[in-house]
Amino acid sequence: MTQAGWISIYRKIREHSFFRQKRTFSYFEAWIDLLLSASHKDNTILLNANITSVKRGELITSKKALGARWEWSNNKVNKFMRILEEDHMAIVKCTSKYTRIALVNYDLYQVSPLKKGDQKHTENTSDRDQTHTFNNINNSKNTNNGDENNNAEQKKEQTSNYRLYF
Repeated sequence: MTQAGWISIYRKIREHSFFRQKRTFSYFEAWIDLLLSASHKDNTILLNANITSVKRGELITSKKALGARWEWSNNKVNKFMRILEEDHMAIVKCTSKYTRIALVNYDLYQVSPLKKGDQKHTENTSDRDQTHTFNNINNSKNTNNGDENNNAEQKKEQTSNYRLYF
């Protein structure tokens, strides 16, 4: 099993019955929950009658709310926050009204969506490469001497070559 690469997880996964199942969260599940809860773009929110900015990869919550969601004691939430800070996974700032959690290296976990121009470029490049490959196959087998039988055989070979590649 390979350990490289990443997968994308939509926040909507929280609506699945597996996620909503009543349970006490593990540290791993709590970490995934923080990743899902973090803001995916810079934003502003209304917090206690004040406009507050939230940067990409941050969330504003309370330790009490996290404890209730994960079914953890206050001590376990505090211990988890300390672990995240010691491992340089998060920066936790507590006030009397809220807790701001900034996830370090958030972009390593969540890739920005591709721009439409990037997707189009990729598709065009892919199409061009395929056409070029098929042209090379056609050119290397092009021994047409005007014989219609030879053309039919070439078409069969082209079809079978296509299946070899895909």
